Amino acid sequence: MRPIKEVIVHCSATRPNWMDGKTASAKVREIKLWHMRDNGWSDIGYHYVIDRDGTVTAGRPLERVGAHTQGRNTGTVGVCLVGGFGSAATDTFEENFTASQDRALRAVIADLQRKYGKLAVSGHNQWAQKACPGFNVPSWHSKKD
Repeated sequence: MRPIKEVIVHCSATRPNWMDGKTASAKVREIKLWHMRDNGWSDIGYHYVIDRDGTVTAGRPLERVGAHTQGRNTGTVGVCLVGGFGSAATDTFEENFTASQDRALRAVIADLQRKYGKLAVSGHNQWAQKACPGFNVPSWHSKKD
């Protein structure tokens, strides 16, 4: 297994009702299509995608380096939250995402930390001039349930 030192959180930049009625797996397939067709990548860039209802779906295998944050993919895990359309880096988590996504993201991070030890947790907006994921990840992560 490759060494993991950080989790980087992203958003799909889709509206809350995007693909309503479709499964989380169908949404992951659609994001994978964007990444492969539009970016020319070999797979979806994220390792996990978290749907609005909190369903966590695997993307790219953890054994493979992701394609989610330019210059920062080695040693990281990319996690994408469905939603975040029109969000700003200064928004709160709750403005763009659901309580189910909050619980699921915290559970994914906790599981990764059990497997790989203490990990840094950051947002894409800390490493690129982007709003993604649409909130301040370190502030969100420091809050307890």
